[in-house]
Amino acid sequence: MPKALQRFAKYDGKWVSAPVNVHSTNWIWANKAVLDKVGAKVPGSWDELIATLDKLKEAGYVPLAHGGQAWQDATIFDGVVLTTGGIDFYRKAFIDLDPEALGSDTMVESFDRMAKLRSYVDDNFPGRDWNLASAMVIEAKPVCRSWVTGRRVNS
Repeated sequence: MPKALQRFAKYDGKWVSAPVNVHSTNWIWANKAVLDKVGAKVPGSWDELIATLDKLKEAGYVPLAHGGQAWQDATIFDGVVLTTGGIDFYRKAFIDLDPEALGSDTMVESFDRMAKLRSYVDDNFPGRDWNLASAMVIEAKPVCRSWVTGRRVNS
């Protein structure tokens, strides 16, 4: 159990509650059957993610299922910035609001990566609820959506 969560679940060093409904946004959800069909695996880096998304697109799939609500866009942007520049860069840019970090080549690369990801979603994503994007991954219909975004991969 992470120490940060223990602070909320212990009193005087004793457990008083069980943390439940703890979320994390640094996951990728994939349909393994679809990945197997195109000869791909779950990516572990940015380059592997793009190669996998390209394979899915070439095979006729819409490779990136995304719920296009503002909070979902912000979540994926956080993940992209974090994996592009690392934790120290993220902290400088989004916690300290450091003008140098915000105007850096790393931030430009983050926006370029967001634009690249946009090329993998379908045109109907704006306003889509997260659960509908999740269903797109689960159902794997003929025009399958293979990924739910807002999830981080290591770069």
